[in-house]
Amino acid sequence: MMSENLRWIGRFVFLVLFQVFILNNIQLAGYLNPYLYVLFILSLPTNISRSNLLFVAFALGFTIDIFENSGGAHTSATLTLAFLRPFIIRFVMPATEQNMGRVNLWTMGTGRFFTYSTLGVLIHHLWFFSLEAFRVSELIPILSRTLVSAPITLLLIYITQLFVYREE
Repeated sequence: MMSENLRWIGRFVFLVLFQVFILNNIQLAGYLNPYLYVLFILSLPTNISRSNLLFVAFALGFTIDIFENSGGAHTSATLTLAFLRPFIIRFVMPATEQNMGRVNLWTMGTGRFFTYSTLGVLIHHLWFFSLEAFRVSELIPILSRTLVSAPITLLLIYITQLFVYREE
């Protein structure tokens, strides 16, 4: 149990540092913003309590907000993702497999993991970019940023799943 907690802490630290020092420096005309840190929320076990899930999401989003000075937008987007995550799991997985524990490419299968991670990333990005713009008149740029950033984030999630989050 202790080694499992240390592994999750290590993943948290790795994803935050990678996001802050590498990915936050990648921007293409203000539209391409990959946010790999959402993988942490997406990959938490299905049996985590709702309160723990929301606490971890708050801690992750708040940490990113501190480094990015983004006024709580990351915290709000991660909390929204964490709140909706059980519903996404119910939508993607049959009832008999919803308490599988680990959530990754190997336990879910490629198709289900793709659907699950795509829905999660789109929810997170759409919410985040909406808060960042904070104007309905910016709907087209919000959708553009979401649709440009989400595929890159998903690609990074798959690469990370293949090389870092190997089958345990």
